[in-house]
Amino acid sequence: MQKVTLRVKRFDGKEESFQDYTVEYGEITTVLEALIQVQSEIDPSLSFRAQCRAAICGTCGVRINGEYKLACKTKIKDVEKEGVVLLEPMANMKVIKDLVVDHDEFLKKLKNVKAWFVPKEPFEKVYPEDLKKFERETDCILCGLCYGTCPAFEQDKLFGGPINYVKIYRFWKDKNDALGDERIVLAKEDHITSCVHCKYCTFVCPKGIPVEQDISQIEFYGRQKGIIEQPQQGFGFGFDFGNF
Repeated sequence: MQKVTLRVKRFDGKEESFQDYTVEYGEITTVLEALIQVQSEIDPSLSFRAQCRAAICGTCGVRINGEYKLACKTKIKDVEKEGVVLLEPMANMKVIKDLVVDHDEFLKKLKNVKAWFVPKEPFEKVYPEDLKKFERETDCILCGLCYGTCPAFEQDKLFGGPINYVKIYRFWKDKNDALGDERIVLAKEDHITSCVHCKYCTFVCPKGIPVEQDISQIEFYGRQKGIIEQPQQGFGFGFDFGNF
């Protein structure tokens, strides 16, 4: 067993601070297991989210050394740097306490785009080739990592977030979904054109979903159909990507 220092960004509702905890870890010890060790043996006031411990529920999303990851899927040995692991809450969401962030806003945005299946009648037979069109998107666990890492919110607070467009894409590609191109209209109303196509959402997705590619396909189709306006010349994003 070796020792590592977890440097945790804490928030008590008023003030932010960093606190160090030293714990032991082995070859397969995850960041989540280390946090549980801290809470159980050192400081029961430390707050974080976790449920399944198997990269299924998506609740343990956190920033680890500045990168967005699932704590239950990340081994200490793979992320420790000179015996230290920096842990911070995800961005673009209000911090409730320590590593716990408020998911209400991005869940509300999911409701706004009707992120659920609306069956049509009559129901068509589904074949393996039909499922392949959206099988990766079906794996989305609503972890919010893509939402946290997205820089588009800096310029547009009404931007729906990458997670919305994954859900829109998944149901838009389903031939038994009744909404059809209404999904594209919802994407437009959800400010899909504010996406800067940086691909950070794709890079952090723990399920390997091609998020930015989905967004691009929705935008392209929407412009071809006249649902989404053609872009003006130039990009005009105004982002300093050096900060991400």
